[in-house]
Amino acid sequence: MQGNHFVDTQLFKKLTALQDERKASSTPQYTFFDRLRSQIEDSTDMEYGYKARLKRRLQVLSNESLNVLVLGSPGAGKSALLSALFGEKDWSRSTYNIQRTELNRVTLWEANLPDYSPESTPLIQELSALLSETDENNTPLVDLVMVVLDASSNNIDDCYLDICRRIIPMMGSNADGRLMVVFNKCDKVAHAIRGEYVKDVMPMDAEIWLDCTAAALRYRLIDNASVQIRPLAFSAEAGESPTARPYNLLKLLARTMETLPEDKSLTLFNHVLSRDDDHWREHDNNLIYLQLIENACFDAIHVGAHEGDRFGGQLGVFLGRHGRALGNMVSDEIRSQLGISI
Repeated sequence: MQGNHFVDTQLFKKLTALQDERKASSTPQYTFFDRLRSQIEDSTDMEYGYKARLKRRLQVLSNESLNVLVLGSPGAGKSALLSALFGEKDWSRSTYNIQRTELNRVTLWEANLPDYSPESTPLIQELSALLSETDENNTPLVDLVMVVLDASSNNIDDCYLDICRRIIPMMGSNADGRLMVVFNKCDKVAHAIRGEYVKDVMPMDAEIWLDCTAAALRYRLIDNASVQIRPLAFSAEAGESPTARPYNLLKLLARTMETLPEDKSLTLFNHVLSRDDDHWREHDNNLIYLQLIENACFDAIHVGAHEGDRFGGQLGVFLGRHGRALGNMVSDEIRSQLGISI
């Protein structure tokens, strides 16, 4: 059963508001939205009215702020996940209290998954306060809670108990649409099954084991907490093989954008996520995840668009020359942001 842990404090919202004030008074950064606005302004394939509409929409989107809470047991890979998505920073630090990192209109909160020891009581109180806070529209302050689990752990099947008994009750009735569960360290699972480190792609038997484990956790959360999520398996780091690559990071980014509110999903790109092709290359190939990311961006910018309005595989073409022009801009900008050359 879900419960409500409302705490009468606005401490965390004040912290983020203070940070927004500091950003407003500092030198503005040239953002993802600025680059798109510049391309739209210079376009010869768009009429003035369409340009004006897109620029108004980009202004609305650029004013959004994003709050993401990353939870996980010590050693599960919280810091590795954050480094993979947001770049190398001082992520490896004590998480006995909630840690906060400010990027460009993105606030990342990081903490250990609380256990049942007396030492966890202050952390539980802080998490309860953070997850119960709302903005002036009574919308939760935290847009996304990402729980990182160690896929190679011996007690992975029991991790849903911590989520059911601790995290979901703190989130109250809004847990369904803002909770993600991810399994890190897939490379170690493959090593345990195959007896060798993964060099290029995930072995099929390891992939099946991970899918089955994710499905088991999903249905347990449905039965015990009435929360519908789709756990995702990935590897934030390349593992111990010198030729290995991170695994399913592109899928993780696509799923994150899918879970976030549409008006806030593009805020992720306000911070440089750039890597080379190899960083995003390896994934399970179940879907074309780069297309999903492009679709989400296009739909957020062109109000009323659906799944990128593709025709013949090309983004935005179904909407005519305006859509084609916008689709090319969005596709090029995302590839540039991620360092993907094709």
